[in-house]
Formats: sequence, structure tokens, C-alpha cells
Amino acid sequence: MAFSSALSGAAFLFGRILFALVIGYLALGNLLDLEASVGYAKSKGAPLASVTVPVGSLGLVAGALAVLVGVYPALGAIAVVGFLIPITVVMHDFWTMEGQDRQNEQIHFLKNVGLIGSALIFLALSTLSWPFAVGVGL
Repeated sequence: MAFSSALSGAAFLFGRILFALVIGYLALGNLLDLEASVGYAKSKGAPLASVTVPVGSLGLVAGALAVLVGVYPALGAIAVVGFLIPITVVMHDFWTMEGQDRQNEQIHFLKNVGLIGSALIFLALSTLSWPFAVGVGL
């Protein structure tokens, strides 16, 4: 069993909490300053930014909550990955920039890659029984 000790269960819970806090913080930031978020997305050439930014941000909140509490965590992880992959490529295109802008976008790109990796780990573990979780899933 993957979570055979109290320590491994607690570590997994703490990892879920940290993941959900980061994803939720990023998504709520978009939603609380929607006009600026949509404007920035439009400036980067994101298609249908006035629709995709709020819908995607709500999907991130739902995905973070799903992983956090263990309710359909596979769908939550897929929602996070489905949002972050296109956003990472479109919004954080550091390879087209120079200087400080390049460095800033590269940091955001790599942060998102790490979050995608974390979501994929949660997806891979979604078939197991999670400690300290509601335990509703597919």
C-alpha cells in the first residue's frame, strides 16, 4: 500500500494542501482582478480570453479543491493539467523574449511545469485510497 504509515499519509495530505493553496491562490488572483487578467491574456494572444480566463480559473479552483479533499481527484488533476498546459505555452513564452522579461517568464513557465508534474502525480495516485480524504472518485 502506498500510504502504509501515518507519516506517509500526513506527508501526502500536506502535499495536497500546498498544491491546492498554490493553484487556488493563482486562480483566485485571476478572478479577483479579472479585467487585468483578461487584458494580459489578450495581450499575449490568448484566444477568447474574456471566456477562457474566468472559466479556466474556476476550473483551477475546482481542480484544487478536488485534489485537496479527495472528491473526484482524477478529474481535478485533469482539470489542472488541461488548464496549465496551454496557458504555460501561450502566456509564458520566454523563448521569444530578452533580458528580465525572459527571466520572469521562464520562472513562471518552470513553476507551471512543476505544478503540471504534481497534478500528474495526483492523477497517477487517484486510483488508490487517499488518507485524510473524502474518498469519492471514479
